[in-house]
Amino acid sequence: MCNHHNHKPTKNRHGASLEHGEAHTQDHQSWTRRSFLSTLGIGALGSGLMLGGIPVNAMARTKFLNRLSAAENDRILILIQLSGGNDGLNTVIPFENDVYYQKRPTIAITKEQSIQLNDEIGIHPAMASLEPLWGNGNMAVFNNVGYEDPNRSHARATDIWTSGSSSNMNVGTGWAGRYLLEDNPDYIANPPEYPLGVRIGGSATLFQSEFGNLGVTFGGASQFAQFLEQGGFYSEEDVPANEFGRSLSFARKVANSSFRYLESIQNAADNSTNLSEYPDSGLARSLSVVARLVRGGLPTKVFLVSRGGFDTHNNQGGIEGGHANLLADIANSVQALYADLEADGLQDRVLTMTFSEFGRTLDENSSQGTDHGSSAPVMVFGPVNGGIYGEHANLIDLDNSGDPVYEMDYRSIYSSILTSWFGLEIDDTETVLQGEFEDLGFVNALATSNEPGSAPISFTLHQNYPNPFNPSTNISFVLPDAGAVKVSVYDIKGSLIEVLTDRTLRAGEHTIAFDARNLASGTYIYRLDTPFGSTSRKMTLLK
Repeated sequence: MCNHHNHKPTKNRHGASLEHGEAHTQDHQSWTRRSFLSTLGIGALGSGLMLGGIPVNAMARTKFLNRLSAAENDRILILIQLSGGNDGLNTVIPFENDVYYQKRPTIAITKEQSIQLNDEIGIHPAMASLEPLWGNGNMAVFNNVGYEDPNRSHARATDIWTSGSSSNMNVGTGWAGRYLLEDNPDYIANPPEYPLGVRIGGSATLFQSEFGNLGVTFGGASQFAQFLEQGGFYSEEDVPANEFGRSLSFARKVANSSFRYLESIQNAADNSTNLSEYPDSGLARSLSVVARLVRGGLPTKVFLVSRGGFDTHNNQGGIEGGHANLLADIANSVQALYADLEADGLQDRVLTMTFSEFGRTLDENSSQGTDHGSSAPVMVFGPVNGGIYGEHANLIDLDNSGDPVYEMDYRSIYSSILTSWFGLEIDDTETVLQGEFEDLGFVNALATSNEPGSAPISFTLHQNYPNPFNPSTNISFVLPDAGAVKVSVYDIKGSLIEVLTDRTLRAGEHTIAFDARNLASGTYIYRLDTPFGSTSRKMTLLK
């Protein structure tokens, strides 16, 4: 709670510090109001849902998530949003840097108190439960992550991180929910019966499309339990024993049955349980829900969970206190998640990433806290090449507000996940992120690839070549075993144009020519149906 207004002046955005008085209060009100409305689903397209006491949003049929659904893997990404602006300098600590101690006389963490990661930096002692993950090479730390001209408004900075955009762009859609203009015809004609993405708290922007935020919202773990017990979001039994009650029961029955993902989520939950203990915290319960749905076979690709409270303007604390408690919750919850997944060998399917809208100021303020800052570290857990990526800020080269200048663009981490974890083509990744960003190489190839020389474990549909084309192009695909295969071409509206082949083919690689001399210029979709599954891609005819 921001209730002290005696900070020394800073050069950062007006409203980012307590000393800015009413502007700071309005900044918080705007931020929390937006969060409240997004949790209720106001202004969103689609049904709203709350599961087990944690906010959850499930979206179907975004172009990006359709591609993930068709990907030849069962990999999962969990995003943990540290809402409020995590103090990165007290999370990943430069214990050999004298400037750090000069600027933070009461809240700094000493070298002896730190959990040392190398000769220069360590992590907060409250995160001790992460030591096994670090020691086993299943934790990667990314130093000094940010973007050009950082914004210090909670709402705007959150939008930047979740939209995957630059600070001078107002995109309005999330990087995970973008480009719903033209879906794969499979999902238009036969929408999936399970959510492709799930939000359990955090920003609604992540899954936003230009048509609205498609999906559902879970309110928490307790509501998840209530949802399972009632067979829906609304109790059909707890109604008055009169005509109004009977009408209300019927209306609730219709509402429950209209939720398209109800059966798949219930089945996943009914088919599983948690196999290890979790701490007693909202974040831990959120992650326990995710683990249960993963174990139960829900084919969801992306989960977003959140932990609030990181806006530590006053009484932040050092090795103990509010910030220490927050970091302990993150560490203990992540450790519990991977212990649970490891119990039946699911740990290599799940990659987990933390992020926050910004870091905190280098200078400790007069209320023994920190204000809205710039860059901050990111942590990734699971099948990674563990270690430290990038150099820690030197705390001398500072921006105009007196805070560290970022070194690593946050979209490089997104790019690495999309390309190396989910297996998107580079062109698709660049489309999602609206630009080209470096693959940082932190995804563990040994944990995610097949053994050399082994047969393909699934089918592959390649991008046609050439593309764009005029008037003909080649469509290639790989089969893991012999089987009945059908290759069809559709227009962008989903109308069938031509069946190129419909017969039994041997295992291995195949190429089929497509002649479009009688078609008009435009975008077309080619679909591969096999006994192993189906997938589609787009191609462009230019005359």
